[in-house]
Amino acid sequence: MNKINVAVLGLGSMGATHVRAAKESPFIEKITGYEPDAARAALRGGELGITAHNNLSEILDDKSIKLIYIAASNEAHRELAVSSLKAGKAVLCEKPMGITLEEARAMLNAEKESGSFLQIGFELHYSKLYMKVKEWIDAGLIGRPLNSHCLYYCSEFHKKNTWRVKSAGTLIGEKLSHYLDLPRWWFDKKVTEVFSMNAPNFVNYFNHPDNHQINYRFEDGSISNLNFVMGIAESDLGDPLMDIIEKQSDDGHALRYMIYGDKGAIEADVFRRRIRRWEFSDGEEKLESRIAEQIKFNKADDSEWFHNVYGQNLRIAELVANGMKPETPASDSFETMKLCFASEISEREKRIVKLDEL
Repeated sequence: MNKINVAVLGLGSMGATHVRAAKESPFIEKITGYEPDAARAALRGGELGITAHNNLSEILDDKSIKLIYIAASNEAHRELAVSSLKAGKAVLCEKPMGITLEEARAMLNAEKESGSFLQIGFELHYSKLYMKVKEWIDAGLIGRPLNSHCLYYCSEFHKKNTWRVKSAGTLIGEKLSHYLDLPRWWFDKKVTEVFSMNAPNFVNYFNHPDNHQINYRFEDGSISNLNFVMGIAESDLGDPLMDIIEKQSDDGHALRYMIYGDKGAIEADVFRRRIRRWEFSDGEEKLESRIAEQIKFNKADDSEWFHNVYGQNLRIAELVANGMKPETPASDSFETMKLCFASEISEREKRIVKLDEL
């Protein structure tokens, strides 16, 4: 079995997730961590049980390090990814690809020029709930997909005085890119235009909108919608004995897709831990619809079903160790980032934005 050494750049909560997954990979020999501050690097390295330091050049010059996981703050993504790619490293970078479209393009250009491996962390492609939607659509079980609607309501969990609430831009690239990306993946069509709106904030310490209604059209006329509000669902009190997903299923939280085609429909519901499929038929008096299939999952399987960062990271290590290509090309992730930035332009300028403008 081929084994590789890896580095994790950024040792916050997401970086810790990358480290834990790397420790479990049979394809990884050694893990090195990086933080720009020497004291923090030493602290986090000790807490995570890895060697960590603040010398990025040493990591980039180390020929034994084949794969770099980038889990730093958003404004560092482009610089770290471009430097790593130019050094000949394979890269898994958390989204967004950059805080501007120009930064995302720079990352894509660096991949092309270096010929290196680059995949963006859209881990929902590795999450069973959303993989099952893809499987059913590709099997033709709902016919031609026509419309996808995502309802996403949550509590405020970024907290005051953190870099997330102070950051420029919006939550679209940072958080909602996952949920704009999924219908692109499922429908496998080019997005042509977007119209997005947001109401005034009620979370008054956010430096960005706390709500978005994003509507976009595909080249074949099918459409998708994302309705997001952060802050309205009941706050999590952190009771360790509570099944938090079960509680959130009826306290104002929602993360639910309804996708329909000309032969059926699919519901994927995180908080109800289920996915269902309907079949349409031509009845004597009207269109008939029946629930044809339902799958439920348990608490123990939550991360594997709806946010499988762990599974994604294990797979990336396997791909790189065996000299394989990315399963989601960076060029495809760039199209999702274009949709994100077009949505922001639409909100600022209050108009429909054609993606060909970008």
